[in-house]
Amino acid sequence: MTKTVENLAKKSLSLIQPYVPGKPIELLFKEKGIPRIIKLASNENPLGASPLALKAIKKKISKINRYPEGSASALREKLASFLNVNSSQIIVGSGSSEIISMAIQAFCEPEDEIIFPEPSFIIYRILAHAFGLSPTAVNLNDDFSYNIESFVNKISKRTKMVILCNPNNPTGSHITKNQLKRLMNNIPDSVIILSDEAYFEYVEDPEFGTAMDWLGKKNVIVTRTFSKIYGLAGLRIGYGIASKEIIRIMEKIRPPFNTTSLAQEAALAAIEDKEFVTKSILNNKIGKDYLTKGLENLGFRVFPTQANFIFCDSMYDVDRLNRKLEENGIIIRPMTGFRIKGNFMRITIGKPSENRLLIKTIKKIVDRWR
Repeated sequence: MTKTVENLAKKSLSLIQPYVPGKPIELLFKEKGIPRIIKLASNENPLGASPLALKAIKKKISKINRYPEGSASALREKLASFLNVNSSQIIVGSGSSEIISMAIQAFCEPEDEIIFPEPSFIIYRILAHAFGLSPTAVNLNDDFSYNIESFVNKISKRTKMVILCNPNNPTGSHITKNQLKRLMNNIPDSVIILSDEAYFEYVEDPEFGTAMDWLGKKNVIVTRTFSKIYGLAGLRIGYGIASKEIIRIMEKIRPPFNTTSLAQEAALAAIEDKEFVTKSILNNKIGKDYLTKGLENLGFRVFPTQANFIFCDSMYDVDRLNRKLEENGIIIRPMTGFRIKGNFMRITIGKPSENRLLIKTIKKIVDRWR
């Protein structure tokens, strides 16, 4: 029976390894029975969710017997005002991942080529195989910065979409305005450029190149999310910005009621929560500096980041270190599943107390190994 079912599946699915998220707190508690666990594995906001969003959810919760407003018109209007675009240029989805999936479905035919960076968010490769497309990875430089020339050189007559992860997950590297200009000037109009900007709000570099600047000039789709800075990861809501022509095509395949009423209300309120956003940015900046110095003092190589996580390498076996950290109630993300060779890891920037505990625990572990 199993063999028969496998033969019925799309052949391209045999090329996919299912996405494995960071270990849940509940699972580690079940395994170890540790009373206090901190999760620094999934790039969530350590300060929790926007307080205004939580209040909005409580007000709406008695009405969940009703279907949500399918097109999320109120949220699109709010986002349009916030981003200084027209509401017809916005589409809302179940996290930015659904927006990426809809874009691929709407514009890519079987055997078309999708170009994306590597290492990067694994969903790009998964979606390419899921829809029978040809995935083409462009390796980052040795320091995990973007190699724009390599992207340009990879573009062929079969290329339908170029995906940029900016800032890049899991490396934290980013594309500058000049790099983006060089890339855009070398991409033909027959290619869709999708810029996945999930960590945009954490960016500090004034030379960061957002693809928003290219709306109306190129066939650009920008995806963003409420999962990170706004702390709404559990509600799964994100959005895409593009020309009204691109959005109109994507709307044809948007599933009915693809976002919940609670997620829409939370997002509407979160946009207004400037105080929470400011606190989250400050916490991230302080935590980034602290973790960078602390890890470097322990002999780790830490790479520059414009996101809410630290990407680093060490002389220690990453799986062994990860196991020891879990024994101490700390969850990080080893990069063994991200097609990266070496002892790399991604660590979400936590609250000050969590960051201190992480450094203290790593020091205790590696001191025993020296």
